[in-house]
Amino acid sequence: MMTLNNDRGTSLIEVLVVTVLLGVLAGIAISQYATYKANGVDAKVASAARQVATGQEAYYSNYLSYAADAEEIDGVVVDDVVIEVSAGNTGDLETSFRVEASHPDAEHSYIWVSDPAPGESHLSEV
Repeated sequence: MMTLNNDRGTSLIEVLVVTVLLGVLAGIAISQYATYKANGVDAKVASAARQVATGQEAYYSNYLSYAADAEEIDGVVVDDVVIEVSAGNTGDLETSFRVEASHPDAEHSYIWVSDPAPGESHLSEV
């Protein structure tokens, strides 16, 4: 009597095909993760710029001028975002301000101007 022998293992080609497919999928996933992370850091920087701008308006209501440094503003937490405050388009912190926010891991920096030119937005991406 003849018996059938079906004890066949996985061939080397099948293993290589599966390995290549997993490598391609991992490459796609890693690049997407990096994009999502960069977008998250960009959102954090834009949010910090808006938060400092809101704090500047509260500071102005108390002192009738804008703060020269974000650390002078109560309640503003910028974490690891780099914030630079300077005079706005009028050239004087008594009447306007400009907030530049950046982060080493962000793809973009953001600028908030309290007195933008007509037709321009307060927040712009650099």
